[in-house]
Amino acid sequence: MMDIRHTRALFTVAMLLLLLHAATGRCAPVGNIGDPALWNGRLFTDPDTRTLFVAVEYDAQDNTLDDQQRRVRWDDPRSSTEEVRHYEQIRSSDSTFTCMGLRIGAVMSDAWTLYALTGTCDTELTFHHTDTTVNFGFETSSDFESSSDLYFGVGTTVLLHKGTFREDVPFTLGMDITYRRFDFEDDSLSDNGTFYSATLDEIQLAVVLAAELWGIHPYAGARISSITGNERYINKTIQSYWYPHGYIDYEDDITWSKNVGFVVGASVQLPGAISLTVESRLGDEEALGVSAAVAF
Repeated sequence: MMDIRHTRALFTVAMLLLLLHAATGRCAPVGNIGDPALWNGRLFTDPDTRTLFVAVEYDAQDNTLDDQQRRVRWDDPRSSTEEVRHYEQIRSSDSTFTCMGLRIGAVMSDAWTLYALTGTCDTELTFHHTDTTVNFGFETSSDFESSSDLYFGVGTTVLLHKGTFREDVPFTLGMDITYRRFDFEDDSLSDNGTFYSATLDEIQLAVVLAAELWGIHPYAGARISSITGNERYINKTIQSYWYPHGYIDYEDDITWSKNVGFVVGASVQLPGAISLTVESRLGDEEALGVSAAVAF
């Protein structure tokens, strides 16, 4: 078992990194830190040796990225026209992501795994944009769709404590840290005069308690997630004097912070070192996912 001092040090570093990188957004599946395929059976190797694993994951999630006010440069009213002086410029979005991917990794010890993530997502997004100047204002929404958007990332799972409740229910406390990068683009300029693209960097920390009850491995926990990135929105159908081309051409950084959510799920072990998992996430998003993992 990993030395308790090393475990505490890893946990402290993870919390500091998350707070320094504070932002929020769409979230990765957490997974069962007590997955029976990883910690119990093995297919082709001795239980005491390093174990590789592959998981196929399907995940559907809905979330809302709340209002973010753009920091528009200040214009001196003595030297600028009314059309360019702003009260506010606000964006928000509602999105649905349907993702299919792989989690490939290794069990490095009896308390530590490393893994890589890759896959694609189909995306539906509604972008809301509000712009108010001294004598002119508008609020508009545009719908966008994109398919087979690539994502990739890395992650690690660390088991913090193993024990038994009332001498007959084994349980495990652990944490999972995941980083993902996601790119999305829908160019509809030739169809309806709109365009949207975004590059998102996500980091998520989850603390999870897993148990084993009558052959089922339930788990539940809390997570804090973060997104930073950049987005661009073009709408040629609405005139705006503030932009050089005379229509909306908005580009800015994305900075959402410290969203908290919850995760519940359960795994069952099939013959060999294969497991099936169902997971639901609540709070900052609504998501449902299924996965199948095999260790060898």
